[in-house]
Order: sequence, then C-alpha cells, then structure tokens
Amino acid sequence: MEIRKLLSNRILKNVTLLVSGTAIAQIILMLFQLVLRRLYSPEVFGAFSVYMSIVGILVILSTMRYELAVVLPKEDRKASGLVAGGIFISLAINILVLIVTVIFKTHIIRWLDFPEEYGYWLYFVPLSTFLFSVYQFINYWLTRNSAFKAISINKVFRRLSEGITQTGLGFAKSPFGLFSGDIIGNSVNIASGFYQAKRKGFTFSNLSIKKIRASLKRYSSFPKYQTIPAVLNTASMLLPVFFINKFYSSETAGYFDLSRQMLIVPISFITASLSQVLLKELSDRVKNNTKLTQSIFKTAMYLSIGILPFMIVIMIWGESLFSFFFSETWRISGSYSAILAPAFAVQFIVSPLSISFTVLEKLKVLAAWQVCYFGSVIALLCLTNLPITYFLAIYTGINIVAYTIYFLLIINCTHKYDKRTGNEN
Repeated sequence: MEIRKLLSNRILKNVTLLVSGTAIAQIILMLFQLVLRRLYSPEVFGAFSVYMSIVGILVILSTMRYELAVVLPKEDRKASGLVAGGIFISLAINILVLIVTVIFKTHIIRWLDFPEEYGYWLYFVPLSTFLFSVYQFINYWLTRNSAFKAISINKVFRRLSEGITQTGLGFAKSPFGLFSGDIIGNSVNIASGFYQAKRKGFTFSNLSIKKIRASLKRYSSFPKYQTIPAVLNTASMLLPVFFINKFYSSETAGYFDLSRQMLIVPISFITASLSQVLLKELSDRVKNNTKLTQSIFKTAMYLSIGILPFMIVIMIWGESLFSFFFSETWRISGSYSAILAPAFAVQFIVSPLSISFTVLEKLKVLAAWQVCYFGSVIALLCLTNLPITYFLAIYTGINIVAYTIYFLLIINCTHKYDKRTGNEN
C-alpha cells in the first residue's frame, strides 16, 4: 500500500518525468565531455568557465527574477505580460552590457585575468545571457502549465545541439567552439520552447504596454527583493572560478571546471527541475490552505537517499574515475571532486526546497541569507596563499554550514505558515 501511495504521489510523478529528461540531457553532456576534454586544453576550458560564470551572474540581472513570478498569476494573460515584459527588460539590459564591454573590454580582461587571446569571447557574453534569459521565461510558462514532458524534451535538444556544435568545431580546431555551442544550444532551446508553449496556449496577441506594465508592477517585489540577493547568491557559487583563475592559473581553473561540470552541473539541473515541480506543487498547496512542512521533510529525505551513494563513490574513487574517463591529464579534477562532494551533496538536498520562500513570498528572509552567504564566500579572498586543496576544503566547509542554516530557515518559514493556517499537526 505504501509503495502504491508513493508511486501515485503527484510530486514524485512530475519530478520523475522532469528528472528523467534532465538525466538524459546530462548523460549526453557527459558523453560529449569525454570527447571535448581531448579536443580542448585545460586552459581553454578555464577561460570558458570564466565566460559561463559571467553569463550565470548576468542572467539574474537581466531577468530581474520576474521569471519566478510567471507561475503565480491566476490568469494566463497576466503571466504572458510577465513573459513579454521580462524579455524586453532582458534585451535592454544586455544591449547596455554590450556597450560597456566594447568600451571597457581591456579593463575587464585585466581585472579578471582573462586570457587575452580569448578576449573577443567577451563580446558574445550579452548574446549568451539574453538567449538563456528568454528561455527562462518560456521555461516557467511551461512549468505553470505542468508541461514537464516538454521541458524534458527541450533539455535534450539543447544538450545535443550544444555538444554537436562544440565537437564539430573542436575537430575543426576552431577557437569559437565552446561558446558557439552554448549560443546554438540556447537558440535551439528557445525555438523548441516557444513551439511547446504555443501548444499550451501561449500568445502575445492580447497584450498591450499598459497590461505588461501592470503585470510587472504587481510582482515588483521580485526585482526589489530578489535581484541583487540572487546575483550575490549566484556570484557566491561562481566566484571560486574567478578566484582560482586569478590567484592560481587558468589551467587550475580548467581542472576545477571539470570537477564542477561533473558535480554541480548535473546537481543544479536536477535541483532546478525539482524546484520547478515544487514551485507548482507548493503554490497549489498555498492556494488550497494545505500544510507544507511535511512535504518539505519528505522531499529532503528522498534527496538525501538519492545523493548519498553518488557522494561516496566520488569521495573514494574520484581520481580513478576521472583519469579513466577523461584521460590521465584530468586526474587532478578527480581529487578536487573528492574534496567538493560533501558541499555539493548538501546543496543538492537544500537548494530545491528554497522555492518555498518564493511561494510564501518570504523574499526578505531569502535575501538576508543570500547576502550572508555571499559575505562568507568573499572571505575566501583572504586565503590566496594556501595550497589549492586547502582552499577547496575551506570552501566546502563554508557551504556545509551555510546550507544547513538555509534548511533551518526554510523549515521555520513553512512551520510558521502551517501554524498560521491551522495545519500544524
């Protein structure tokens, strides 16, 4: 009976559907990595990791976090207004970023210690950022309509097109390979996403400037209380790439990038998938005045059971696995992964649950944690003279402590909601 009840659970069904697509996409990514790591040097991957870290930070700024609000309106018309307004805001911001890049490129290269031979890559950062931002809005429209199968299909198309482009240009010895793959992958993602969204009734036809502005104003708390803290939170996850590139070397950043690819990228895609499902599920629970804390605890338990075997394997056999799959050149990435695994395991468990702050509109609590987390990561600047393994170990410790506090804050907020609505027991 318990197994049947578990299999009929709506959250589990949607998570399974979305994560299965994500898993296929990640398998495709890893298979291409087996080839790409032999076509491109650690230095090139180090530069690309900095490129993608810049994109990751700018995406938060260019969406102003309005994509999270797309799920919340009762009327599709208002949700469409958020999509249209968000895309326009993203376009304007990325045009500004391009202008700044053209004017200050030399200063940016010097400040980041970005390899000069790849300096022209920076001109493509606004394009990568805009394309990814557009898909974020489409993605949350699909989440709003529980189109999790469509989201899974889009992920697979994205990874296939990205990998084929990067591999083809790699064999051709093209210097455009890695970032071109990202641009092509995002473009395919948008095309597939718009097609899927239109099948679900998405349209811009009934919108006006007045309606778009009204939708943006209604959910103005997201850019007010979420944009800067979210930028700080994303920067906190990406800053180690900048620090390692600046204080060690591009080669070391390349080794760290592969560790992150094999740990945080699959984890982040799975947690992002789960966050989308939980956003829909918890929103429905709030609308129906049903309790949240029990659902949070159950999800945390399932995630803990799922991540434990993966963490143990990486910690014990990380070096051997990386040298076997990616060649002896990348053995050191395995040793880095063994150090980082506990931090990413805790992040895997807690990150998707944080969507409860959005559902309950407890954005100030979320913002406070994100600012504090950013401050703790910035403290790594004081550790520049340490061996890289010590640096990574301290970074792991910071993450474990920070995400444990994060989990306690989540439970506190959901418990207060359950108590307020009479669902405490």
